[in-house]
Amino acid sequence: MKQIRHYGIAAALAFASVGAHAQNALGTHVRGTNDPLFVAQEMLGRPTDTSITVNASSTKNLDVYYEYGTKSGVYTGKTDITAFRANEGVNVLIDKLKANTQYFYRMRYREPGTTTFSARTEHSFYTQRAPGSTYSFVVTFDDHLDDNADDETFKLTMKNMAAEKPDFFISLGDNFFTDKLNPVTGEAVEDRVQLLRSYYNLLNHSTSMFLALGGHEGENPGRLNGTPNNLAVWDTNFRKKYIPNPEPNGFYTSTGKPEPFMGLRQSNYAWTWGDALFIVLDPYWNKAEQSGGDWSMSLGREQYEWMKKTLETSKAKYKFVFAHSFIGGQRTSGGGARGGIEGIKFLEMGGYNYDGTYAWDKMRPGWPKPIHNVLADTKTTIYFHGHDHTYVKQELDGVIYQTGPQPSASNTELNDRAKIYNYTQGTILGGTGYMRVTVSPDNVKVDYISTWLPSKETATRKNGMLLDSYTIKPRT
Repeated sequence: MKQIRHYGIAAALAFASVGAHAQNALGTHVRGTNDPLFVAQEMLGRPTDTSITVNASSTKNLDVYYEYGTKSGVYTGKTDITAFRANEGVNVLIDKLKANTQYFYRMRYREPGTTTFSARTEHSFYTQRAPGSTYSFVVTFDDHLDDNADDETFKLTMKNMAAEKPDFFISLGDNFFTDKLNPVTGEAVEDRVQLLRSYYNLLNHSTSMFLALGGHEGENPGRLNGTPNNLAVWDTNFRKKYIPNPEPNGFYTSTGKPEPFMGLRQSNYAWTWGDALFIVLDPYWNKAEQSGGDWSMSLGREQYEWMKKTLETSKAKYKFVFAHSFIGGQRTSGGGARGGIEGIKFLEMGGYNYDGTYAWDKMRPGWPKPIHNVLADTKTTIYFHGHDHTYVKQELDGVIYQTGPQPSASNTELNDRAKIYNYTQGTILGGTGYMRVTVSPDNVKVDYISTWLPSKETATRKNGMLLDSYTIKPRT
């Protein structure tokens, strides 16, 4: 059986920097949560109107089932017994549920050969909300377990979000940081995914998880080598092992085909919840027919057409799109295409080259219009994007473009990050924390909630304080 190592962010960074040889010398450290029987505790995912999936992974062989009901402590249903094998990621489907209903559930488990099932803590979830419902979800930007990450800050952000009791949590990528490993091995990649998963344990037992992909996950086809032994395959498979993103099933729609050694990648998907449409994009895997140079980043034709059709045919009052970054953006002194609406005219977002010439028809022949035009024409409510590690709220042609802070940051000052990334418009704030979005029939309310450790609190700076807030009415 594989030994499960438990370490904090600092230790994780140490092995990412100096390589796998140093991992065994790190000793045992406390991660986000630590249960000797479970390397991955209960995580909810793929909620629908009649079902939900629970992912978990144990450190030894177990027999497991889940019992559930609509009243706390009263369980009227249960799943079949599932055999957990040590260090496997196991998804169990709880189905035949009622829509728009809160359920309570708990895991029951025993070691094979024994007769008594032990019970874990009760948790809860909601099935798909009906139109007209009021509910909330939370968003983080760049979990980024890097040298600017603080273990206690990240845990506190997770605990703050859990206290909100949101229906689900959307994380906008640059999470595992597996592309920084040296050397890159399958074991090291799994360790990084387990590390992040241990922090999500604080929240996702009662809040469904949706993960978007960033560049630091290393999931791009340029890393493929025709074998299963490369970062793109390892990261995809270990992500899927521990985080149950949706696949198309009638409730969720998606694009893509099964890939060698990976199957369906579960990297882009859309669903409706209450009065809102949600679309999660993957900017890193697909290529356009005309690519290369500045125009290398693309949704790809299939994903672009799926996004466009999904937005155009949706009758939802509110439409939310999520991606780690713009598909394009602006050249900056900080390197790479970054920034907000100041650079939205460029590349696949707006159709222009960096020299100001219009190149859409040449670089995306046959595509109807740039991404921003699609968003504006379909009255998209908010495009959430990460990548730039600071809070900026902007608006262009009726579309809100919202980026946010690193939820684990040890340095909470803005410094000159916004200036480096060419943000000059909108509401620009420093700090660390997360976004809380409340959806109701009358409006969408977006709040920036800060995270402050006790050692950093002052008379005017408290953990959980509201740093910015705005409200959006349905667009007609």
